[in-house]
Amino acid sequence: MNALGVARPAPWLRAAAACAAALSLVACQPAFRRVPKPEPVASLAVGEVRRASDHVATSNATWSPDGRWLAYGTDRGVVATDLRGEERRLADLPHATAVAWSPAGAWLAVLSGGRLWRLSASGGRPQPVPLPGVVRAVRWSPAGDRLAALVEERGSSLWLVSAQGNLRRRVFAAPEDSALVDPAWYPDGLYVFVRAEDRSGRTSGQWRVRVAGPDRQVVPVPFPRILEAHLAPHGRAVAYLLEGPEEATVQVQELGHRPRPPLARAERLSGLAWSPQGDKLSYAEVHGGERAVLWVVDADGGRRLRVADYTLEFPDPGAGVGTEWSPDGRALAFGASFLHRAGPVWVARLVRR
Repeated sequence: MNALGVARPAPWLRAAAACAAALSLVACQPAFRRVPKPEPVASLAVGEVRRASDHVATSNATWSPDGRWLAYGTDRGVVATDLRGEERRLADLPHATAVAWSPAGAWLAVLSGGRLWRLSASGGRPQPVPLPGVVRAVRWSPAGDRLAALVEERGSSLWLVSAQGNLRRRVFAAPEDSALVDPAWYPDGLYVFVRAEDRSGRTSGQWRVRVAGPDRQVVPVPFPRILEAHLAPHGRAVAYLLEGPEEATVQVQELGHRPRPPLARAERLSGLAWSPQGDKLSYAEVHGGERAVLWVVDADGGRRLRVADYTLEFPDPGAGVGTEWSPDGRALAFGASFLHRAGPVWVARLVRR
């Protein structure tokens, strides 16, 4: 166990980490996580909703692989909160805008000041990862042996970074006058989904990019005004948050098929996220920048469950709410901070009916 009580990797996981270090950018990919069984919304109920901490978060909240801890940025640094009440300060990286826990639990990737940092889950001095520009987003690969990072410097590009941070390579560049957004790994760990937006906010393209070769496959753009695009964990569908003339909608498209009918409609929607099973989605309706309603819905359009209805601590007409699922699919972390509007982190527990 490390200082946070997160279980250390078993011997075969340590062997996998050694394999990753030896092969650097060559895939070495055991399955670190056991995907929980699908659970339709009809089988779930809300067990508890509470604030995880009194801190005002400046980033998303990321779950440890065992689901015991939440790590997030604050104005004083990166902290981790045990859902039983214990709290630890991990690093003096103020105003972090993104935090991502590695699948094996040993490391966190942190964006602070436009730079990428590598941070031990036990705390200590953060290690900078040099990249040529401002880092906008970062995602761990399924095996945790490398990172995908979006970097802006005279254009926007996708970079591949080894878990140790010592090997870095640009693998894909956005079209001229466009910025890459919404990165997500395919489950095989060989490809990354990425979308590009032009200066007007319109989607100029989306791709399935092989990180170790020249393979670039275009993913057709099914809608004119995409606000967010999220690849499902199983890699077979994309969930879209769409802007309409009068209301926003959520729609899912299985790759190679027509989009399904809308799963949700409201004047303002935000925080779209897949469950780890890839069978459900979470999102928030935001009313007047003062009140938010959190929902979970079956991805096939079956049922939906109202998880929380709460008043934002810091009302703002432009506020949004983000959501992030626990690894077992039985809890949601959410809060206004997830969309760069500071606010506390909340947790909703889901239980079987």
